[in-house]
Amino acid sequence: MAFFEVIDDRLSRLVPTSLTDAQIRERRDLQRLLRAHLNQLLPDLLVISEEFGDWDDSKRRVDLLAVDRMGNLVVIELKRGDTGHHMDLQSIRYAAMVSTMTFAQAVDAYRLFLDPGDGTRAQEMLLEFLQWSEPNEDDFAQDVRIILFSEDFSRELTSSVLWLRDKRVDITCFRINAYQLSDRLLLDFNQIIPLREAEEFQVKVRDKQLVENDARRERVPWNGEFYANYGNDAARSWEDACKYGFISAGGGHWFTRTLNLLTVGARVWVNRPGVGYLGVGVVTGEPTPALDFMVDTQQGRHRYIDLDTVNEVIRGHADSPETMEVFVPIKWLATVPETKAIREPGLFGNQNSAAKPTVASWPHTIERLMDAFGLVG
Repeated sequence: MAFFEVIDDRLSRLVPTSLTDAQIRERRDLQRLLRAHLNQLLPDLLVISEEFGDWDDSKRRVDLLAVDRMGNLVVIELKRGDTGHHMDLQSIRYAAMVSTMTFAQAVDAYRLFLDPGDGTRAQEMLLEFLQWSEPNEDDFAQDVRIILFSEDFSRELTSSVLWLRDKRVDITCFRINAYQLSDRLLLDFNQIIPLREAEEFQVKVRDKQLVENDARRERVPWNGEFYANYGNDAARSWEDACKYGFISAGGGHWFTRTLNLLTVGARVWVNRPGVGYLGVGVVTGEPTPALDFMVDTQQGRHRYIDLDTVNEVIRGHADSPETMEVFVPIKWLATVPETKAIREPGLFGNQNSAAKPTVASWPHTIERLMDAFGLVG
């Protein structure tokens, strides 16, 4: 791929340079930059450790260790120059080593990464990123992803990666291209495996598999109710949700896709992770992107994101298909303020924005919630 600078209606081709010539070192520079800014490339990842090597009989260390929104571990390896023949094998070895990591161990690693002297908020921050109300060992680290960053990828390595992907090993490769422009250094991180178009298709396939898995799980009887997480991100206002009648989710397709479960007329119980149940209502409309979601105010009908009370984070992501907030209109049957949230001992621990709990997962929850919210069956 060629890059050009426009100068006086002319195209001036940027001359590529190497990371070595640009004096970019592998660990001191490249690793430091990706550690601090990885979320600009991959917003669904949270780095929890650097130079991770907490295992017996090995001095090998993972450059960066992260988790994704689904609770999977992500091994990230960096190389300056040609990858040679060993990067794939090394990353697979690391993936195998971390595959047994528990949620508690991940919290310990994240605590050391944040601040070895403090890090008391590690669990809280990890739960907030995953949008879990409480630790869930059963759903944590069900898979390990691998991401490779390199200045160049040998034919042998790309062939190996494509073969491994065909065997359902989740490996992504980014090629790093460097360009010198006067006294500035430009870096291009180009995803070469899988190609973006192929990845979008694979996402659709995974979504279909998730729906099929949900259908299989429904052989355990569904209790007829819906559950929803109203994420405790500071950008989301529960007061506005009550006033204008909605719940919402954002931050990526993984969180917003399950809102499609909430069909018109369904009754939904709304929990705020780490806070408790705040309301129960009936769905009155389809999931709607932030740019199109309308609410009734004293001045008439307006887009919600145009109101003064809307946080700039939600407004700022409104035109991004990847991170936009999606809203579901709700007619509330009962709500409580966050200070009076209802803590249910049998809390249905699900990281999705919406779910269909089974009889087994909510054996007595509905009866208790009906009573707590003053509803009559």
